[in-house]
Amino acid sequence: MDQPPFFGAGFGTAWNALFWVIRAIAIIAAAYFVYQAAIRRKRAALNIGPNWWVLFTLVGGVWTLLVYWLMEHSTLSVHRDSDAS
Repeated sequence: MDQPPFFGAGFGTAWNALFWVIRAIAIIAAAYFVYQAAIRRKRAALNIGPNWWVLFTLVGGVWTLLVYWLMEHSTLSVHRDSDAS
């Protein structure tokens, strides 16, 4: 099916490029937030250093951010930082 003539030939290409740029920005932002959270904590998730978490996030994308959050900050986390002893 052809595109309508008022959109032009490059309309799909422009939206596709915009999608990938926004996705790359989101992945880099997720890696930054994972790194910041990992260096603030004394023990990162699974005792993996912050640099490794950045690498995993850049490769795995936003899904790795979800995994990190589930392991560190959610109520499903095994170890919680609490002031009460």
